[in-house]
Amino acid sequence: MVGQLIRFGGVGGMATLVHVIVAMMMRGTFGFSPLQANFTGFASALLFSYLGHAYWTFGKGLSREAQFLRFLFVALVGLVISSGAVLLLDVGLGLDFGIAMLAVAVLVPTATYLALRFWVFETTSPREDTDWLGLGLSGALALAVLALFWGRTVNHDTAWYLIATREWLDGAALYVDLIEVNPPLNFYFTLPAIGLADLFGFSDTNGAYLTLALLFFLILCWCSTITREELGFSNNRHAFMLGGIAVALVLPALQNFGQREQVMVILAMPWLLGELASTPAPLRRQMTRAAVAALGICLKPYFVLFPLALTMLQVLRQRSPRPFFSVANLTFLAVGLGYIGYVLVVHPAYLSQIVPMAREVYGAYGSSVEIMFNRIAIEILLALVLAPVVLSRCPRYPDVDLFAAMALAGLGSYFLQGTGFAYHAIPFRVFALIAFFFVIIRSSQPKSVLITTSIAAAILMAINIERGFYHNYSAQQIAHVAQDLGRVDSLMVLSSHVDAGPSAAIASGARWVSRYPANWLVPGALNRLEKTNCANEPTTCAHLEAIAERNRADNLADIATAHPDLLVFDLNAGYFDEPGFSWETFMAQDPEWSETIKNYREIGKTQRYIYYHYTPEPQKGLVRENRLEAGSAAF
Repeated sequence: MVGQLIRFGGVGGMATLVHVIVAMMMRGTFGFSPLQANFTGFASALLFSYLGHAYWTFGKGLSREAQFLRFLFVALVGLVISSGAVLLLDVGLGLDFGIAMLAVAVLVPTATYLALRFWVFETTSPREDTDWLGLGLSGALALAVLALFWGRTVNHDTAWYLIATREWLDGAALYVDLIEVNPPLNFYFTLPAIGLADLFGFSDTNGAYLTLALLFFLILCWCSTITREELGFSNNRHAFMLGGIAVALVLPALQNFGQREQVMVILAMPWLLGELASTPAPLRRQMTRAAVAALGICLKPYFVLFPLALTMLQVLRQRSPRPFFSVANLTFLAVGLGYIGYVLVVHPAYLSQIVPMAREVYGAYGSSVEIMFNRIAIEILLALVLAPVVLSRCPRYPDVDLFAAMALAGLGSYFLQGTGFAYHAIPFRVFALIAFFFVIIRSSQPKSVLITTSIAAAILMAINIERGFYHNYSAQQIAHVAQDLGRVDSLMVLSSHVDAGPSAAIASGARWVSRYPANWLVPGALNRLEKTNCANEPTTCAHLEAIAERNRADNLADIATAHPDLLVFDLNAGYFDEPGFSWETFMAQDPEWSETIKNYREIGKTQRYIYYHYTPEPQKGLVRENRLEAGSAAF
């Protein structure tokens, strides 16, 4: 034991030297960028460390194909632990950086040693055959997805997270300098996209697509292993199901690739497939699958419906409450509580400020149940095709009713969020498609059931294909105006619509200078003020006015500090109950507005936007009045 620890430390020390030497050589001799040189050093050290631990520390050699993948996973987890410890102790708790590094020096080697000894190089695991079919098919599908989306316009929410995460990395404080309604895990999930974009020198948008393609590949490989080893699928059924899962994960998200709903269903797939096995997997596998799924579920509180739906299904099957205390549910609880504790410590403003304000005003983004139903009515009717199969064949085909239950949970999540946004229906659409595929794969089904289900699945896929890829005409219009102006380094759009601003900044190559993705505090505050009798409820009115004033003051501060080259006012007063809302009138209620706006000149107007250009030293008679054609199409 002591000798093994010494060998472990020796290999670790030599790997560190390899990392430093290779990185310095790549930087000095070959002119690599610092990030590229460091990555090359890391990769070299990783390979050296793997060989050293395999042959010397643990004496196992390269006996298993899965060893290196497990070792790579442990190394990446170690990187996450070290970064998380520094972020928590130095940034979150404000402790000395030396203390943070001391914690890293203790935590990472300890966790790494235990993982290597009891998992990567364990002696009791049987030899596993490489799933070449699953590996090849997963790789081909991931590459196809990457090629399909590479260079395309990214959806507006992802655009905002790319922008805001960069600002966060540059020192902006989440929920203080960046005002976002969603919890912080969304920003953490964006970090790999930024890192890959910087590493390889391409756009943040393509960094996001590459990150998703890599995640797609890993999850498909994992799902392939489960369907082959635990569900016992033949090669044909295995390939069909893997392709079906890939289609289901992509088609419903064509317009919203990378949205939180899609990320959640991707991360949940290994856990859900594992629940179909007739024999429970080893405890470690159950916990790992549930922990990964929990990361997706923590993206939104509404996603707790998915483990709840599965639990209720298992309770009905077993006629016992024991599924409430399953390994997966206990893992979900542990991860969820840990996440809440982390947010309390590191991002306290989210729970103390953002959540209370969102409860007060975010309802302005809601839609009626009738509108929400109409937006997915056809798909609900198609999903009802599954009902006879589920009701009549649940005992024989648990896979069908499990994914039917997940589709039902997705429907619940869609309606509970109350906005009717298309991407909120992604889980419902994904799980409904997978349930269809499981019906089709059952060769013993009557031909009438197979034909009906196949037609319904084809129609559902056709509906998603017909929606096409994401397009943002507002962003294109604003970017076009920015290009006509010449060099526009910074941009700000006063709007209640998220699609108007961050996407336009990415499309035009300008820096987004607002702390908000959209002015989401204002509609709800003003709508409630209109409905409140302030004479009887002065406290409520004062509170709502303070929320609206906060948004206005933040806008003023951002404009006064950054002086955006292009300032845009949205004439589409979306989400306001009262017609005719004007952002200019709203901002003019602050006495500092006239001083803030004095160096801006109106340069154009369409049915949707008014454009102002920052001209700090205007010369009389030379101010350009280039009004866009008033009859331009509204976007």
